[in-house]
Amino acid sequence: LVNESVTGTNFNIGGLVGLNYGTISASYATGRVSGGVYVGGLVGANNQGAIIASYATGSVTGTGSNVGGLMGYNFKGTISASSATGRVTDTGNHVGGLVGLNSNGGTISASYATGGVSGVSEIGGLVGANFNGGTISASYATGGVTGSGVDVGGLVGFNFGGTISASYWDTNSTGQKNSAGGTGVSSFGALAGLVGTAAF
Repeated sequence: LVNESVTGTNFNIGGLVGLNYGTISASYATGRVSGGVYVGGLVGANNQGAIIASYATGSVTGTGSNVGGLMGYNFKGTISASSATGRVTDTGNHVGGLVGLNSNGGTISASYATGGVSGVSEIGGLVGANFNGGTISASYATGGVTGSGVDVGGLVGFNFGGTISASYWDTNSTGQKNSAGGTGVSSFGALAGLVGTAAF
């Protein structure tokens, strides 16, 4: 979906799909997306579905919580080899450059976010909050991250009961020295050497 803006006033608002239960592969959305809760550049909410080799480039704006550059909420779903490059802005919590909230066994692998992120609390360059068995691996973030509240991180804002491995953020470009998981590096060159370009 190219350059089409999507606007909603409630929940499950996505640039391509509002609520996904299936598989989305090799797909993309490039337009602006705005909504309330569960708002994403590609998918609003992913309920046990799979997002593979897909991306979003448009800006995303939310007025509630669970807002991400690619997806607002990943519940028991899978995201792999996917990315988001648009700016993400929200007036609430759980805001991420890629995913706002990853929970209940949701997995994110070989994915990245480069857009700026701003919100209140539990704000991350890649994932705002990673809960209850959520897994993040071989992923990275480089966009600027700001939050007016607590739990603001370069890669992940808040992690409770989740696993984060082989994932990184650029401490200079994100403006964040801390994260709830992952490893901070001081340049994109160093980051690229760690994650490897083949995965992306």
